Amino acid sequence: MDYKIIWVFQILLALWFMMPAYMKLTISKEKMIAAKQLPPDGNPVPIRVLGFLELLGIVGIIVPRLTGLLPVLTPITAVCFAIVMIGAFIIHFNKQEYKVLPMIVIAFVLSLVVAWVLFSEKS
Repeated sequence: MDYKIIWVFQILLALWFMMPAYMKLTISKEKMIAAKQLPPDGNPVPIRVLGFLELLGIVGIIVPRLTGLLPVLTPITAVCFAIVMIGAFIIHFNKQEYKVLPMIVIAFVLSLVVAWVLFSEKS
């Protein structure tokens, strides 16, 4: 099987998570509140933790398979990305932010494809 398309999917997923991770790690609490990402009495720590985990995911979706060092981490990361996308879908749906839902579904599907192909490659 030609795995070039899987590499493309991995790169797209890394790029997809780059901006949200950066924003979650750098935006001030006041801006989170103004953007209604956080209630006025909310704690930004869970959002920061999610941003850090997304940053780790960016590394995990590329580096293990690229280096050959624990390559099983790449499909595991893809599964984690799919789980994050389920949460993102629920949050954005509940906030009635319907325009972003198709992109979330695409990222979800890409994550599942990467996980499925890479987990089944040794079978």
